[in-house]
Amino acid sequence: MASADELSHLFDSVVGTVSLRAADAGAQRNFYEEGVGLVTSSEDGAVTELRGAGEHPLIRLTTELSAGAEPVRVPHTGLFHTAFRYPDRPSLAAAVARTAQVAREFQGASDHGVSEAVYFADPEGNGIELYRDRQFEEWPDGEPGQVGMFTAPLDLPALLEEAAKDADAPDIGHIHLMTADSARALGFWRDTVGLAERQRFGPSAVFLAEGLYHHHIGANSWHSAGASPAPADRPGLESFELRLRSGDAVEAAATGLEQAGVQIERLGGAISFRDPDSNRVVLTVR
Repeated sequence: MASADELSHLFDSVVGTVSLRAADAGAQRNFYEEGVGLVTSSEDGAVTELRGAGEHPLIRLTTELSAGAEPVRVPHTGLFHTAFRYPDRPSLAAAVARTAQVAREFQGASDHGVSEAVYFADPEGNGIELYRDRQFEEWPDGEPGQVGMFTAPLDLPALLEEAAKDADAPDIGHIHLMTADSARALGFWRDTVGLAERQRFGPSAVFLAEGLYHHHIGANSWHSAGASPAPADRPGLESFELRLRSGDAVEAAATGLEQAGVQIERLGGAISFRDPDSNRVVLTVR
């Protein structure tokens, strides 16, 4: 049975800032404002930051290397989607209705048992998920230590009927990566960084979290098995931040990374490193 402390942290925001290389920061900014519901908090030369429900930026757009570049058209590792989490169903419905007007592509809608989710692509092809969590008591049972997520059709018209006029802003509930090797990704995030394995979907997708949440990190090799990272001068994922519960958790991860031979950079109380797919990750304390 979950402890009171585990439950008190269950829905904490763990994913911090997701940095994207952008070809057209203006078009990307407009999409995340008009669709997702973020607000621009800073614009400084080649860098634009947007925030949601909290004060820290959720999306950072940088054009220093990628201005005017075309998205990568071949299989690669990197970002599968950034998942924006809304506090209730009416806010989710409103965001879905807005995003449908400005997204490059609608990619589907699913009931995952733990959540309801709708999927799009932004103007430069980065995947996004808009979702809301069900209450923990409603989550389906899984194997011991895991969560019973599934994928079933979502009644999208019924969701849209609940759209709020004054919707609340999101945070980022999780980030889902495209990996060259899902078994390697599982070992890295679980055994080296110290996250908890929460579920696997067959041999090609893994889900991990700090604590009992359904997942803060997802990784799949559905279209990226054996692939290389996207070039650093093309639109896509530049880095992301995980905001752990304590300095001890960050230090434990640092120790695991160093023991595994992963080079880390210390940034005050935070650490920076690259995962096995070369994504730059910053671990800090929330």
